[in-house]
Amino acid sequence: MTDPEIHTWWPLLSAEAKHALEALDGEIIPDLVRDEVEALTGVRMPREERLTMRDWDFIRTQREAVD
Repeated sequence: MTDPEIHTWWPLLSAEAKHALEALDGEIIPDLVRDEVEALTGVRMPREERLTMRDWDFIRTQREAVD
């Protein structure tokens, strides 16, 4: 799982950040998302952070239409 855990920040992300994550293909989490997560949680993700399979599973369960 990412640190901080995805359930603490995914619901609060902007549509732009959610789109950026959904477009990843195993790539490092972009700065846009890392910056938002830090603003929401007060914790900075490591620069080399990637979504895990558990993170992707969580996203699939939380899918909603994003603008």
